[in-house]
Amino acid sequence: MKQPRILIDFGLNEHKPSQFDVWMPMLQPFKRMSRFTIATILILICLISTLEFVVQGLSLFRLDEAGYGDSYILYDVLQFQKTGRIYRNLAEPPFLPAQYSPLVYALYSLPGRVASWDNPFVGPRLLAIATFIACICVMTSIVRVLFRSRLVWVWGLLLPFSIGPIPVWILMLRGDFAGLALSLLAVRLLLSDLRWAVPLSAVCAGLAVQVKFTFVAAALAGAGWLLVQGRWREVVRFVGFFAVSSLGLYLLYSLREPGMMSQMLALSPGIRNVAGNVAIMKKVAGELVILLSLVGLASVEWHASARETLLALYLATTFVVAAVTAVHAGADINYYWETFFAAVPFAVLGVLRLLELVERHAALGPALAVFLFIHSLVPVAMSAEERIPTLKHGWVDAGNDEMRKLSHALAGSRVFSSFPRLALLTPNPPLMEPFLLSYLHRLGKVDLRIFTDPLLRREYDVVITYASAGSWRNVKQLDPELRSAIESSYKPYCTFHRGLFHFPDGEDPSTSILKERLTEIGCSPASDEAKKNW
Repeated sequence: MKQPRILIDFGLNEHKPSQFDVWMPMLQPFKRMSRFTIATILILICLISTLEFVVQGLSLFRLDEAGYGDSYILYDVLQFQKTGRIYRNLAEPPFLPAQYSPLVYALYSLPGRVASWDNPFVGPRLLAIATFIACICVMTSIVRVLFRSRLVWVWGLLLPFSIGPIPVWILMLRGDFAGLALSLLAVRLLLSDLRWAVPLSAVCAGLAVQVKFTFVAAALAGAGWLLVQGRWREVVRFVGFFAVSSLGLYLLYSLREPGMMSQMLALSPGIRNVAGNVAIMKKVAGELVILLSLVGLASVEWHASARETLLALYLATTFVVAAVTAVHAGADINYYWETFFAAVPFAVLGVLRLLELVERHAALGPALAVFLFIHSLVPVAMSAEERIPTLKHGWVDAGNDEMRKLSHALAGSRVFSSFPRLALLTPNPPLMEPFLLSYLHRLGKVDLRIFTDPLLRREYDVVITYASAGSWRNVKQLDPELRSAIESSYKPYCTFHRGLFHFPDGEDPSTSILKERLTEIGCSPASDEAKKNW
């Protein structure tokens, strides 16, 4: 049965003036001014937040990573382009498994198959930006189909930019935004009147799982929504098409690469870190789009149509899935991207409801304006002020020049690097992801001797680590046993580009030449603090 294109009203046209409003008509100009002020503050928050996206955009041509893990993924993308295989032989360097779904590597390999790039990061980064833009476009379309007003869709366009953690991720080589765009498209199709909306939605939901197998919220919400409405035949169609486009494609690819499933599931059962997940959830709860969505959810008239039920079910499912899957110690706030975007339609409703309430209740306007100013506008403005120096001309070129000099200096040397970006400078790196190694060692799934024995035998001319120690959710970035092996055979020498360079004791012609090269490009002697805290 066809549904009308716009079915949600949410009761926004109702107006029940309070006694205070009737008695004090002279306050109407003040209340309208409060409404205008609050709308302006919200728009400013979104517009100022876009500066973070601009800064990240300027990093497009950097030879360095946009974020930790990029080199690890790019290495497998480049190997896939050369060999046609993703899930490599783990008996050969760099020994550790490829964790992500095949569609991630296939997508990021596309730019390299179309054109050659001097900077191998550029093509995949352009694709990452495109998937983020796709998320914004689909979300704007969802908002537009829900609300009658012609301009309400603008809030759907602006509010995603207010999500503070997102900008630093838009250039990272991950599958999150691609999977999110497909999930949102699946929901959008279910809101449409298309004849083939259900099977097309199921295919999109299945492809989202192909990108990242934790993107199951759209499938669960879609099937559950159809089930609640008693649309049994369409439930069967939805589940069938979803199964074929998700599990079916995984099975087909596993025939081509038998090691796929074992490598993708290498981190199971995972290291649980509940406290870290709670800390992330606190950050999520404090975001403006979440706070506004709570107001919107409280304003929904659930009997109005089935559409808001689908969106609420999708929002709840995304949060539950994120809360469960982000318990493992490797997860970050990107596990909640889908929750942020699923909250946007309700955040838009929250904006409309607040603007209506401000015009009806004079005392609410100033209090809400002060809250938004202190909670969101001031932090966003302060962050923008800190980022302005980053816009200075030449900072990308300076960093790229350092990377090129280092690449030339290391040419021909035997290198062991726990600094993934610098490991990528070598043709056959023995290690690409030290955090993954540390994680797998904690799970008892890797034998460190394959890494430590060559170090103890001093088979490498130089060892590179980060200049300062790091950890994430109680998992050390550099495994303690690996650090001990390095420390027993190599000594810190100099620091350059956030890396600490270690050389074996004694003089050797090959290492002496390398030391001279590093000194020439500006590698400064390691400080006492760096020697202790790497």
